[in-house]
Amino acid sequence: MSRRSLFFLILLVALLLGFSFSLGYCDREEESVFVWDENTREAYAPNNDQPYGAQVLYNLLDDYFPGKDLKKIDKDFLEMLPENPNAPATYVFIGNGIFLDSLSTDRLLKFVKNGNTALLISRSVPFDLMNMIYFEECDGAIWDEYAGVKDSFFQLQLNEPKLSEPVKFFASQRNKVHAYNTLYLPAAFFCEELPQRSLGYINNNPELSNYSEFPCGKGKFLLHTTPMVFSNFHLLRPEMRTYAQAALSHLPESDIYWDNMSRVPESVTRRRNNADSAQDPDKDHLLTYVLQQPALAWSWYLLLGLTAVWLIFRAKRRQRVIPVLPRNENSSYEFINTIANLHFRERNYAGQSRQSMRLFLAQVRDRYGVTFHIDPDTELPKADPQLIQRLSMMSEVPENDIYELFKLHATTVNFIPVEADMVGLHLAIEKFFSKAK
Repeated sequence: MSRRSLFFLILLVALLLGFSFSLGYCDREEESVFVWDENTREAYAPNNDQPYGAQVLYNLLDDYFPGKDLKKIDKDFLEMLPENPNAPATYVFIGNGIFLDSLSTDRLLKFVKNGNTALLISRSVPFDLMNMIYFEECDGAIWDEYAGVKDSFFQLQLNEPKLSEPVKFFASQRNKVHAYNTLYLPAAFFCEELPQRSLGYINNNPELSNYSEFPCGKGKFLLHTTPMVFSNFHLLRPEMRTYAQAALSHLPESDIYWDNMSRVPESVTRRRNNADSAQDPDKDHLLTYVLQQPALAWSWYLLLGLTAVWLIFRAKRRQRVIPVLPRNENSSYEFINTIANLHFRERNYAGQSRQSMRLFLAQVRDRYGVTFHIDPDTELPKADPQLIQRLSMMSEVPENDIYELFKLHATTVNFIPVEADMVGLHLAIEKFFSKAK
């Protein structure tokens, strides 16, 4: 990559980063006062004072029954919710989705069957729990999540106690009304032969029940399908407070256990129920939350853009990888050993002795500069006394040892040598080099 290309690449990255941060900063400025999103992790938390928090409802229930306690379940569900309290009690949950494992579901069922009340204000209820609450089904009414209707404004009414007039309900983001999917239970789930009944409905249509009662053992479950009705934003409206107080009038005067640890997004409960949300098919997508947050969305787009730029520059032709060459090895010793073994197996003692003597004379010539010429007729080196004396002086090896070495070699040439002759010559050569300086 040239310097000019690298410069333009760095400049492009800097511009994209600056643009992303500026958008995120503007969004943070707009949302710094209020968070208008009921899908956040803190939505409907009892200490959340944002529009879609549940702080107002929590404070309302704290003083709802004088002399009774409001206990928050935020650590161990099994430990904090008693199976059979000493006096009648009420379990309250509010959130878009509720997650209960098998042990928690069993504990909640035993709690209700022992004569207590459970109020579930949620857009989705686990099938494991509903299969026990709605064990005996009405004809043709198989439980399959709540149904829904999408509109900008809704009318809320209660069957008992009956309100003087319906209450107007709407969803809002930054004080702007937008279309909202309100859930309900169809009238088919309420039949004469079963004890469940509708307590409230929407849009002046009694067949669209958003508040219902399901008896279970000695107690009962109260199911409300619209958590947003009980959010801070709506409970600050006088008419909505009237509706909430009327809806909460079905709670017995007792201690209240507020579940603050089972709250999850609606999509989590629906996926666990193995049912797709027909009202909002994109809601279960993995990138839904990321793309809903402007700062996260621009960060995601920036990541995709940088990946594309990297692939473009990576696709340029690159130099082929230079292979690693094997290391050069000296095979002379292997060759010598091979030849020696060949002569030894063939019992060619004369040839092996001749090769040993030639190597000896070559080393003497290279090391001491003394050359012994071989007579072509006798195949013996010309061992002149002067040369032997000179070799003895330079190597400091006695002349007798050198004469003995030449004598042993002459024996292997003039006669048919045996193994002992060859070994003797080899030992004499080793003796020479062990004494040589």
